[in-house]
Amino acid sequence: MGPPEEESGLNFAGNSDSFLQDYSWHDSVSDANLVDGFPNPFDQFKGVGARTAFFLPLHYEANYAYPLLIWLHNDGFNENQITQVMPHISLRNYVGVGVRASCATDSSGHRYEWRTRPGAIQTAYENVMQAIDEASERFSVNASRIVLAGYQSGGAMAMRIALRDPKRFAGVVSLGGRMPSGCRALSNLSDLRERRLPMLWQWATENSLFDSSELDEDMRRAMMIRAQLEIRQYCDDDEMNTVALADINQWIMDKVVSGTSGSSSSDRWASSPTQFSSN
Repeated sequence: MGPPEEESGLNFAGNSDSFLQDYSWHDSVSDANLVDGFPNPFDQFKGVGARTAFFLPLHYEANYAYPLLIWLHNDGFNENQITQVMPHISLRNYVGVGVRASCATDSSGHRYEWRTRPGAIQTAYENVMQAIDEASERFSVNASRIVLAGYQSGGAMAMRIALRDPKRFAGVVSLGGRMPSGCRALSNLSDLRERRLPMLWQWATENSLFDSSELDEDMRRAMMIRAQLEIRQYCDDDEMNTVALADINQWIMDKVVSGTSGSSSSDRWASSPTQFSSN
C-alpha cells in the first residue's frame, strides 16, 4: 500500500500492524525535525501492563498542560490504534492515550473487543481511570480538558464511561457508535442534566450500520439528559476518514480548549443542526 493522498480515507479493515509505517507523514518526521531532548511522537510509550499506549505531540513541552485525548479502538484492534489516528487529528495539540478493551478475541492477544456485561463495563471504566492517572503522572496534562473518543464499539463505550462520570470529562466523541442503553447507562440523570455533557457524534451515511431512525432515538435520549450535542454526517461508507478525524480536532479546539462548552450556558438545550461535512 503506497502513501495516500492528503484527503484519502482510512480503513482499519485490514492488517493494522503495517498501517503506520506506510504513511508519508511518518516518513517525514525525522530527528532533524525534533529539538534535542524532545521525544519522537511515533516512539512507543507503553503503559502499565501494556494495556495502554501513549502518543506525545511533536516538540512536547513539559511546562504546558496539554488536553488529554483518550482513544477507545473498535472491536478487533487494540490500544496501538492511537498511533494511527492521532496524526490525522493533530500532531501537536494533545497528549493521546489508547486504552485496550478487556476481552481478547484471538489466541495471540492482539485483538480485543468491548462487551457490555456489567463486569466488562466496570473493567473498561477502571482501565480508563488508570490511563488518566498514569498520563497525569508521566506527562503534563490538563485535568479539566480530558476528552474521551472512540470508533464504533469504542465510541459507544466512550459515551457509556462519560455518562457514568460526566464531571470527569470535558467532552466525548463517537465515530459510528450508538448512544448506550441498558446496564444503568443513564442512572445518574440529575448529574448528567446538571453537567450538560458536550458530545460529538460522527456518522457515515452510506455505512450499513447507519440507521436514521436509530439516530433519532439516540437524539431524543441525548435531549433528555440535556447534552450539548453536535452531529456531523459524511457521504462515506466509514466514519474513519481523514475529514472526520480533522473535525475532531476542530471540535475539541472550539468546544473544550476555547471554553465554549461550559455547563453554565443558559440554553436549556444546545445543539447544532445535522450537517454534512465538506468532504
